[in-house]
Amino acid sequence: MKKVLLFTDVDFWERCSGHRVRIAALVRYLSGHFSLTVVATGPAHGSIENTVNNEYGIELIILEHDSHLDSDDYGEKLKSLLESRHFDVLIVEYIHSSYCLNFLPYDCHVILDTHDIISERTAQFKKFDYGSRLYEMQEKDEADIFSIYDHVMMINQPDFDRACLMVDSRKVLLCPHPCEIYYHELRPEVRKIAFVASCYLPNVDSINHFMAHCWDEISAKYNVELDIYGTVCTELNFPDKKRINLKGFESDLNKIYEEADIIINPVRFGAGLKIKNLEALAHGKPLVTTSHGARGMETGANNSYSVADDDGAFVSALSDLIQSKYLRETMQRNAHDFIAKYFSSSECFKPLYDAITEFDITQ
Repeated sequence: MKKVLLFTDVDFWERCSGHRVRIAALVRYLSGHFSLTVVATGPAHGSIENTVNNEYGIELIILEHDSHLDSDDYGEKLKSLLESRHFDVLIVEYIHSSYCLNFLPYDCHVILDTHDIISERTAQFKKFDYGSRLYEMQEKDEADIFSIYDHVMMINQPDFDRACLMVDSRKVLLCPHPCEIYYHELRPEVRKIAFVASCYLPNVDSINHFMAHCWDEISAKYNVELDIYGTVCTELNFPDKKRINLKGFESDLNKIYEEADIIINPVRFGAGLKIKNLEALAHGKPLVTTSHGARGMETGANNSYSVADDDGAFVSALSDLIQSKYLRETMQRNAHDFIAKYFSSSECFKPLYDAITEFDITQ
């Protein structure tokens, strides 16, 4: 069995944001097919290694428990570890952690899990006047780093297509995010509209915009409430509006989706694949999102979920769902079919599995 090392600076075991959920899903998949060790930079306090090892069936190693280090110090700790441990494959989470390649004491197959194309994210943030809020990168520099790797993983089809123009297309793997299907009762009347998100800037922007430009019309027409879940609640410019409930972080997604009748994600910009949208569909909930929110899910648009790109269209799409139980039932069935067809673990991670298993470690 091939030995795989995953290197990350993300505390994925917390599962309070989309990128953490993504890494957690990847860890679960890899642990079922390979001998997996995860090296996390830290800091991480307490006996988290034992907790994670037991939950995921892996070996977790924290490089530094008590404080943040610079990249050179993390790199030296990684190098020291690898001098007595050999791995066939190294998977690096996010391009900013590529510094670890400078500290490898031997050759192995190296794979980058990108999550986002950073040059695309940079352009999106600037378009909405949020430039310099996160680290930025130009496409040429990003392509140069891609070229160092044996493979680069893309999380959606648009990113895959773009990456194939940036680097040798044989390097590029399309690996969307997998979801399990859950079933909830569909109530005859809509009482709860929900938004579930982390405090990532595009999420904060999207729900603030919705509350400012859409909620008054919806709440005036229908007896519904807006429940907002997740760490996004800590960053909101909460207006004096009726029937908006800040629920905060809820670790049990089943509880959220059991209570919600319709899910919204009015995201206007960002990058990658919207994990929260896939989760909503996997739970069979009618979803209203934007064209940007639908990136990587385009084949299900206006069949498995609704797409609306301006305030009036968003209100209209929500109104249609509120008024029609038949439409919600149809969306529920189509959502489950869509997830089963395109977003199972075996479907999403097959290109990665093939890249690892077909790699000849004697080369």
